Amino acid sequence: MNEMTFDVLIVGAGAAGLMAAATAAKRGQKVALIDHNKTPGKKILISGGGRCNFTNLHEGPHFYQSNGKNFFKKPLASYKPHDFIDLVKKHRVPFYEKTLGQLFCKTSSSHILELLLKECAASKDEGVHQFFGQKNLTVSFNGDFYEVKNEQVLFRAPKLIVATGGLSLPSIGASDWGHRVAKQFGHTLIEPRPVLVPFKSQTITQLNLRGQSLKASVKVGKKVVLEEVLFTHKGLSGPAILKASLFWRAGDKVTINWVPNIEEEELKKSLFQPGNHMTFGSLLKEKLPKKCLEAFLKNANLTVDKRVQEASKKERQKVLEILFRYSFIPDGTEGFRKAEATAGGVETKEVCPQTMESQIQKGLYFVGEVLDVTGQLGGYNFQWAWASGTVAGKNA
Repeated sequence: MNEMTFDVLIVGAGAAGLMAAATAAKRGQKVALIDHNKTPGKKILISGGGRCNFTNLHEGPHFYQSNGKNFFKKPLASYKPHDFIDLVKKHRVPFYEKTLGQLFCKTSSSHILELLLKECAASKDEGVHQFFGQKNLTVSFNGDFYEVKNEQVLFRAPKLIVATGGLSLPSIGASDWGHRVAKQFGHTLIEPRPVLVPFKSQTITQLNLRGQSLKASVKVGKKVVLEEVLFTHKGLSGPAILKASLFWRAGDKVTINWVPNIEEEELKKSLFQPGNHMTFGSLLKEKLPKKCLEAFLKNANLTVDKRVQEASKKERQKVLEILFRYSFIPDGTEGFRKAEATAGGVETKEVCPQTMESQIQKGLYFVGEVLDVTGQLGGYNFQWAWASGTVAGKNA
């Protein structure tokens, strides 16, 4: 067996792990960056439709969720979006703001991965030693050193940073390795669940609107999200649904306003106006896509050709309910297979926010998505990776 000793071991070569590796190496630490995938940064490469939504200009603590409510404030305050933007500019990566403060690469997300790898190689000292394709790794601690090993190699260091992410997107190598290591050393795990994920619903599929999209207001509990909704062959997706899924729990009701740009009282006046000879189709044709309008009216047992005055008051009221307060309980989500993030993970109350070090096990650090910290859709989870990785890299 090949044995190697380092100052810091980092398991997980995604966004947070790469950031931690580059930061630690710049301090003169001899770093081993280890991953079971054969290549680093797979999630970076596929994110943002291949353009990587690498941060958000409007980043702030209210865009994040955690059981330890204020845990993420200190790491996020110590490494801001402009810090990463400076790095992007330093490497001359062209980028643009899409909407709502979301920053994307102009050409390819591979530029972000290349930037991080260059930063890892920038150290004048020992730098970052990369060991990819390392399967079946186990961890032990002998009182002085952590030993991460498989049948071929043993890595040894007094510090271990766990940066293995959550359970979302198993097709690119996501696993529960970090969760298992946390439990091994006595940490509590907040039950992981898929978030930023499409909803499944037979109620929705029965509308036969697959492929249709429209801007809508989606409400889950007290949270309201106004963005695009996409009808799929399994239910609903699109930015509004992915964002709303962060606040949804099994059995929760979802309420959608399909016409958020219309005042309900105005439409109500038109619907209940005496002697209104217009058809539902002519009254509502500019408010909704044709197929959506037909499906929603069918849901109220009406057609686009029916005159408004021929419909009963109950039918007219049902149209208002469907358009402004369409409610359903999703059958579930499309799971970790389609989720962009994992909520839950290592309990943050057991980790020091100033250093990312375990408060239970000396020399053990957790960064990124393996922790119970989840950002909303729009570059927030990458910003958490950069911030938490930097903090751990400065302290490990």
